[in-house]
Amino acid sequence: MTQTATVTALPVSSGGDVELTITRQTACGHSCDGCGRCAGKAPDLVIRASSDIAVALGDKVEVYSDGNQVLGAAALVYGLPVVLFLMGYLVPSSLPEGWRYACGGIGFLLGLAGAVVCDRVMKKRAGVTYRVVRKL
Repeated sequence: MTQTATVTALPVSSGGDVELTITRQTACGHSCDGCGRCAGKAPDLVIRASSDIAVALGDKVEVYSDGNQVLGAAALVYGLPVVLFLMGYLVPSSLPEGWRYACGGIGFLLGLAGAVVCDRVMKKRAGVTYRVVRKL
């Protein structure tokens, strides 16, 4: 997956990572400032990326990240709570309706907790890595 970013800080030592700011785009592909129909402007994303290319402050660059890691994390964050809710609701079919809802709610909360733990583990491992591909 590639995105366009702006160089906001250079590495202190040679071979270090550059700091980039990515302006998030909406699902329609436009900036929220353009049409004013969106509820608000998405905050800019500040990342660190490795770069074999000489860049200067303010340069526009193309950044590559492994899309599989991002899609896997998104599937976990959105899918796990829903799956655990459904399992908590459907599996104990012999319980009264109120208890089934409670089991589903507990499953949903466990799914959210699992997503939070996964997020923290990925941050410690530097789960998503970015690399400057080219200067625009």
